[in-house]
Amino acid sequence: MNGNAIGRREFLRSSAILLGGLTVAACADPAAMTGAEPSMEPIELRYHHRLGLECDNHGQWVEKFNEDRAPDVSVTMECFPGADYFKKLNTLIAGGTIGDAFWISSIEGYYRLAAAGASRAIDDLVESSGFDLSDFYALNIEAARLNGELYGLPQLAHPGRVGLFYNVGLFEDAGMDPPNDTWTYDDLLAAAAALTDPDEGVYGFLPCLGYFCLLVYQRSWGGDMLNGDGTVATLDSDESIAALRFVSDMFHEHGVAPLPGTMEQGTYQTFAANKLAMYQSGFWGEYVKNFVEEDAWAVAPMPIGADTGVRGNMFESDPVCVSRASEHPAEMFDCLTYFTTFDAQIGNYNAMGAPSVRPDVMASETLQASALMRVFGGIMAEALPLVLPANFRETEYFKTINEMLQVVWLGESDLDEVIGNVQEAAAEILAKPSLEA
Repeated sequence: MNGNAIGRREFLRSSAILLGGLTVAACADPAAMTGAEPSMEPIELRYHHRLGLECDNHGQWVEKFNEDRAPDVSVTMECFPGADYFKKLNTLIAGGTIGDAFWISSIEGYYRLAAAGASRAIDDLVESSGFDLSDFYALNIEAARLNGELYGLPQLAHPGRVGLFYNVGLFEDAGMDPPNDTWTYDDLLAAAAALTDPDEGVYGFLPCLGYFCLLVYQRSWGGDMLNGDGTVATLDSDESIAALRFVSDMFHEHGVAPLPGTMEQGTYQTFAANKLAMYQSGFWGEYVKNFVEEDAWAVAPMPIGADTGVRGNMFESDPVCVSRASEHPAEMFDCLTYFTTFDAQIGNYNAMGAPSVRPDVMASETLQASALMRVFGGIMAEALPLVLPANFRETEYFKTINEMLQVVWLGESDLDEVIGNVQEAAAEILAKPSLEA
């Protein structure tokens, strides 16, 4: 028997109770005596995002939600310029005017705002709505937890700066096999050296030099920026130093990479002029397609460490969060789930070329038609966790390390002269009080 079915006697008893309740309500409510409907104010919600393709893509799903829930619930998007977004978000939180939900990056304040109480845990909303978290990569959900509680729904994810983008024509002209997923860093260096032509201003490889770019090398060598719980700086380990030395040597020992700031044009323009054979980037590296013919570029994964067999990466995501200030968290959560559907994730890819938070979307015909998504999807399946400072001072940590290593890349100081100071500065940041506001 259907567990939701009721008998005739139970139906009549329930009906009597309902009618009795309506009679009492009619006696108490003048509107009921006149036959007028009680007034119910529609629920109006606000959702913050940064301006750009993501805002546009989310906007269409907000419209769909509003259509589905009209006239009872409506969501208004408030999108702010990317350069000012995080400052604006902090201002809204501090002023008590934050909306009902907001987008945030896992590397730019997600955990700090959760710890500070700006966002609310959503485990109860997931359970009460029956929302299925198994649609996501398991690591994506685990990465969205803080102290065991889930504070956001991932709506975009990627494995970091793990793309090795290469100039098809330069490899063909040199009669060389292109990069593949078996390459080690020795293979990368050998190819870069063979394709470098100083007289013609052609360089074999351009590494990216930010914190998360360098992490790709460190993890390939068995090192890292931090220990597993984000409490100890590990830049001075033998493995981390060896990885950073490899990057430095590409500039100064082997001469296969242009010094920072010396290229006359940007990366894509230099690539299009056939002056750059390979470069490291995240999925956005495919934007070179706006500068070259379709078959002029291709992508492979960054190499594996020869001694470790590890392909350095890290699982980064952009969650959407329900504000703790929201008076209607269930309705807001319902809207946020629209961004994670199969169709919405396909739309996210079509709009931005971004990998999905869902394995079924990454395996879809649409994304598998893209060589870029095949490469990044393979790495997503084996991605390593993102580790950030446990005291939520990631912005200070990133900035300090990046700035102190600049003298190495520019050739103004040797890595051995600098790394001790970098390690000390990083340790001092981790020793500071937790930043939760």
